[in-house]
Amino acid sequence: MPQILISLSTWLHAIATVIFIGHFVLLAGLYIPALSKNGPALSEISKRSRPWMYASLLVFAITGTHLMMIDSGYLGFMDFGNFWGIVMLVKHILVFAMIALGFWYNAILRVGPMMSSNNPEQAIARFRQYVNAMAICGVLVLLLTAVAQVE
Repeated sequence: MPQILISLSTWLHAIATVIFIGHFVLLAGLYIPALSKNGPALSEISKRSRPWMYASLLVFAITGTHLMMIDSGYLGFMDFGNFWGIVMLVKHILVFAMIALGFWYNAILRVGPMMSSNNPEQAIARFRQYVNAMAICGVLVLLLTAVAQVE
């Protein structure tokens, strides 16, 4: 049974990665360049993606905690005495930075709804900054995940 749980956690964690990081990479590389003059379309994409983003973050938290605790490199809570622990610390700082960026741009600046206004250029420029930052952080998180696999 533990092998099934590990496989299920890894699979769900990978799906959440594809949804969360893939969303921002696609926004940065395809959708914003193609739809930069269509604020309402970008606003609708932002609105419709929100439940997927929240669900993927929940799956990340649950499966990531499980996978971290069963990893042989895990030395215990706040124990960064090995390479794996340091890489995981940096990775999780980046993840929390991504959550903070999402809160700042979506809850404070409200860039999604602003893109549907009569003058969406400034909102689209802010949204582009947000998406580019999230895509870069996401790619770095993936890089750190790969680095942590080296033993």
